[in-house]
Amino acid sequence: MTTTTSITWKGDAERVDDVMERDFTIQGERDTIHGVLWAPDQIPAGSPLVLIGHGGGGHKRAPSVVPTAQGFVLEHGIPAVIIDAPGHGDRGGAQSRSPEYYALWANAQQMTDNATADWKRVLSAFLDTGMFDPARIGWSGMSMGSLIGIPYVASETRLKAAALGLCGFSGVTPNQGGGSVVMRAATPKITIPLIFMLQWDDERFERLGSMEMFGAFGTTDKRLVWHVGAHADMPLEGRRHARAFLAERLKA
Repeated sequence: MTTTTSITWKGDAERVDDVMERDFTIQGERDTIHGVLWAPDQIPAGSPLVLIGHGGGGHKRAPSVVPTAQGFVLEHGIPAVIIDAPGHGDRGGAQSRSPEYYALWANAQQMTDNATADWKRVLSAFLDTGMFDPARIGWSGMSMGSLIGIPYVASETRLKAAALGLCGFSGVTPNQGGGSVVMRAATPKITIPLIFMLQWDDERFERLGSMEMFGAFGTTDKRLVWHVGAHADMPLEGRRHARAFLAERLKA
């Protein structure tokens, strides 16, 4: 069941780097969800919307995700939303690979269940504004944005396409708290079009485990793109490619 609730806007929208930004909160099941909407000056009626999951130890304004949100607006005219994941940013401030971060992932099922509940609530709140087309909603999330994104995407019937990656079934990260078990259960349930980004020399996720994950997705409309480099070394070209794939599916 999806619970709806209202958005509380924090102040007026501000123009930053030619994109309008506006902070908001939504009351979640466990605490207050903090987020940001990035959008064009005017959001046309029936606009697509992209939901973005940030990486581990990051937050809604982390340098690794803000350019993604801005890119959707500047390159494709599509608004994007990022929220702080459970225990991150204004919801706890967990840092990457800190004791607080690992404590959050001591039970991967609980962590992903909590994140899924948050995103379902957030999407319902934004659809309730009447500004967005419920048939043109996308997900974009790399690294932890895929660890929480895959279970969410698998359970969310309102998504049309997804950009996932920097993730897999094996390696240092998915071994935390039963994460691999959660991912293996959710991955085959994803049947929407997706693009999957892989770093060939990823030190956090094993290459074969990432390729196995790609093969396990239940959709037949999927793309695998890989680049040479470590976990955090995806080139700007790859990020633009992922955005273009998602935008094309949402504008169709």
